Amino acid sequence: MIKKILFLVAFVCINISAFCQEKNDNLTWEQRKQQFKADKIAFISTAMDFTVEEAQAFWPIYNKFDEKLDQIGEKRRLTFDPRKTELSNLSEAQCTNILETSFELDKEELNAKDEFYKELKSRFSSSKILKYYRAEHEFRRKIFCKNDFNGSFGKSYKNN
Repeated sequence: MIKKILFLVAFVCINISAFCQEKNDNLTWEQRKQQFKADKIAFISTAMDFTVEEAQAFWPIYNKFDEKLDQIGEKRRLTFDPRKTELSNLSEAQCTNILETSFELDKEELNAKDEFYKELKSRFSSSKILKYYRAEHEFRRKIFCKNDFNGSFGKSYKNN
C-alpha cells in the first residue's frame, strides 16, 4: 500500500513539474526577462524593507542602472553570441575585435556600477547599500541554485 501511495505521489509531482515546465516554455524571451525583473524587484523590495521615502529614492536610481546594464548586455549579444557563432569560422582579427569589444563593455559595466554606487551613497547609508548588494546576491544565488531559467523564478524567497 505504501508503495502505491509513493508511486502516486511521485507520479503527481512529475506531472506537475512537466506541466509547469511546459507552461514556462511557452514564454517568449521578453516575457521571461520581464518575469525575472518582476521577481527581482519583489525580492529586493522585501529584503530592503523600504520606507515610502526610501523606495521613492531608490527605484529611479535602480531603474536607470538596470537600463544601462540592459544596453550593455544588448551590445554584448550584438558583438558576439556564443550560441550562434561558430568559433572556427572567425578570423584572428575578428576574434581580437570581439575580445577588445568585450573588455570595453566590461569597463562600461564597471563605470555603470560605480555611478550607481555613487548615486546610492548620496542618498543612503552604507549599511543600507550593503543590504541591497546582499539582496541582489541572494536573489541570484536562489535563481542559480534552483536551476530555473525558464521565466518562473519561484516565490519562496518572499519569506526568507
